[in-house]
Amino acid sequence: MKKLLLILLLLPLFVSAQNKGFEEKATKIDSYVNGLLSDWNIPGLALVIVHKDQVLYAKGYGFRDLENKLPATETTLFPIASNTKLFTATLAAQLAVEGKLSLDEPVKQYLPKINFFNPELNFKVSIRDLLSHRTGLPAYDGIWVNAAFKRKELLSKISFMKPALGFREGYIYNNNMYTLAGLAIEAVSGKSWEENVQERIFKPLEMNSSGFTGIGTRPENHSLSYFEAEGTGKLTARTFLAQSELLAPAGNIYSSMMDMSKWLILQVNGGKYKGKQVIATSAVEETKIPNAISDKRGRYDELSNAIYAMGRSLQTYKGTKMISHTGSIDGFYSNLSYLPKDSIALFIVHNSVAAGSLRSVMNLPLIDILQNREITDWSERYKKDYLETQERNKETVDGINASQVKNTIPSHLALAYTGRFIHPVYGEILIGLNNNDLQLQYRSLSSTLYHWHYDQFITMDDGKGFPDMRISFLTNDKGEIDRISTRPFGDPLTEFVRVK
Repeated sequence: MKKLLLILLLLPLFVSAQNKGFEEKATKIDSYVNGLLSDWNIPGLALVIVHKDQVLYAKGYGFRDLENKLPATETTLFPIASNTKLFTATLAAQLAVEGKLSLDEPVKQYLPKINFFNPELNFKVSIRDLLSHRTGLPAYDGIWVNAAFKRKELLSKISFMKPALGFREGYIYNNNMYTLAGLAIEAVSGKSWEENVQERIFKPLEMNSSGFTGIGTRPENHSLSYFEAEGTGKLTARTFLAQSELLAPAGNIYSSMMDMSKWLILQVNGGKYKGKQVIATSAVEETKIPNAISDKRGRYDELSNAIYAMGRSLQTYKGTKMISHTGSIDGFYSNLSYLPKDSIALFIVHNSVAAGSLRSVMNLPLIDILQNREITDWSERYKKDYLETQERNKETVDGINASQVKNTIPSHLALAYTGRFIHPVYGEILIGLNNNDLQLQYRSLSSTLYHWHYDQFITMDDGKGFPDMRISFLTNDKGEIDRISTRPFGDPLTEFVRVK
């Protein structure tokens, strides 16, 4: 017993001694992160770095709750957004190793009720195609954003999704395809996607704090996210949540840095954690096989063109092979990166909408530090881009405002615009009256409709982070309002038909 006690007492000293050479790097990391918080007005950020089977660094910066001054720490929970995709791809690859599904057979084999837009897709689209964004189908994010649909209802909506490219002709990022992969996992396992993640990944990795947005109550230690209310410069907590059950296999996991460290260790060690083979090495390797060119621009000399695998993107940074993926949802932005040659992996996440564009490069200065290289100021590059984008957006808004035809009035009395409007993919929009003002209800979005011109109305952001919508009322041959036209959460222009 005395010998065991001595070992336990010496263990922290041993770990500290192992990480002694890391102290200088830790100082540089702190300096870099604190600079990001200051330059981009980021309320809170957290990161974790692992090497082989050890946590090198895990820390929170700033606040998870700005108003109440609650700090972000290594145990704070953040949505990991699209970094959820690697969990889904890993499950699919593991089930393939077990012989329960094929990554390359038509997915219709597992989901017989699915019907794509054309027969070719029905006969050819595989789970690998779904997981590598090469079906040719555009995003159609408006289907899942804040949706009340159950996951299986997506099967009846797929046939309305018109391809923008030929099958395997190119890369188009599509969250809905990951939901289909999640449904295939459910079909062959007889368990929900969440149960598969919980039993096959969370439990053996002891990721006890991790969970799924929308299931159960929001944990107390969960971070808030923030946006700068237009014209105020003030950081405001975002209340509109895009996440839905439909999105889950593509982006609904939340986790802490300590939990994510275990997922990173599994990646670095070929599916092993604490000496146990949690995921088959061949399944982990399968997710790294490149399938589609995801970045053809090659904008920066330091970064090669990116190739998408399954839930991962492969490229080189300053000659170093890097396997990574970003995530963005509801004002949270993350980046998971793995350097296979160095057995290093890191995860970083922040809670600021304004700094969202940083998600694809905020890992790179950390890699420079870890590689003992000169630090490239990616923040400065992207700040320049951000300001230019802001200016272009302002010009666009000014152009839209200039297009407004002044002094027009609606063609009908307010009551004529009310009713229930339906679309088979996007669901229903309700238009009602409140003190003679038209009121729009779409999913959880409830907003006053303000007259723009003629029979066109708009919603206006009320400082809560809700997206704006533009509604055009259309008439039939009798001059009656029978349809509305809008872009559901940025999707293509769509008509909703009035139900009498």
